[in-house]
Amino acid sequence: MKKSKTVAISLTLLGIILAIAGPFLPGGTHLIPNDPPRASHVTVLQAIDDDVLAGTQTGEIWRLHGGIWTQERIYLGENPVMAILGAPGRSPIGTANGLYNAPVGAPPLEGRISSLTQTSKGLIAGTPSGVRLLAKGRWQTPGPAANIYSLLKQSGETGEWIHAGTVGDGVLSTPGSGVDQPWQPNSLGLPKGVNVFSLTTTKGGLLLAGTDQGLFWQTQPGERWQTLHPELAGKRILAMYFAPGDGIGGADRLWIGGDLGLQWLDLSEQAGAPTPLGQPMAADSAEFQPQVGVSWILSNKGQLMLSAGSVYKYGPTQLAGWYWISIVGVVLILLAAWWMPQPPPAIISYTSGATSPSSRDTT
Repeated sequence: MKKSKTVAISLTLLGIILAIAGPFLPGGTHLIPNDPPRASHVTVLQAIDDDVLAGTQTGEIWRLHGGIWTQERIYLGENPVMAILGAPGRSPIGTANGLYNAPVGAPPLEGRISSLTQTSKGLIAGTPSGVRLLAKGRWQTPGPAANIYSLLKQSGETGEWIHAGTVGDGVLSTPGSGVDQPWQPNSLGLPKGVNVFSLTTTKGGLLLAGTDQGLFWQTQPGERWQTLHPELAGKRILAMYFAPGDGIGGADRLWIGGDLGLQWLDLSEQAGAPTPLGQPMAADSAEFQPQVGVSWILSNKGQLMLSAGSVYKYGPTQLAGWYWISIVGVVLILLAAWWMPQPPPAIISYTSGATSPSSRDTT
């Protein structure tokens, strides 16, 4: 077989390209685990100061900084972490057994603290028996009695509002200036006895509520709630994240977390109402979706992250089996070395005037 130098060089170049390109070949956009080396289930995910904090069922708090997870040095009595307001060690933390790192001089607050938010009138904590307001050095009970699951502070043209999602009692709302007064029921149009797990707002100031019976929207507090999309009716919506302009063609995108995993729905907001642009879409195929419901969604430095017992990030990935591409490249390089024509052997000849060692004078 006649070997060709041109073929060998071509194989070498192709092999080098494949060997180097293997790790960089795109494998699509997927959910991939990005979990801290925790000891238990992740119960809360929060973005703080360009970092991500993950609280666990055994009272651990982990910080993701520069792509590396490290455990915060804080002891929470091994109680499940339910709410993180700010930097651990300096800000209040809600657990299943009370409030830790309370403001100086605050009386103890026992029991489950499901959510926290800070207002101009004081710290607000969501508890199984209602909202608690820390003002003038004591915990106040504005009422009414309700099992508080989530809290949201909303600012807009109508001023500041605080909303509470409850278990069984829909939504409670109050103006920011009236948090120390009884909060008003804000559930007109919601199913009776609905559980409200998540709250968020749109770019235009509409309020969205994720419930155990679907996803609803409202123009302003006190107005009737309406279903956002019929395909989501009856579905459990545990988490939401609104990303303005991140959808197809610059549309707004609503990321939705629940028992079906991570989904997205593009929206157009016109005349004070949201218009869904198509159907809710699964963000990934079933093989990549979490096995339990998605309970937290956030964005950190443009990277979408979520919690579903474990922590995941959503973004571009390597091609599955990329190493086989690199291996093929190495094989081609070896084949090229074998295929390269060898130079003819050198022929050594002596001229007539050359003196051999045996003919030298030995005198």
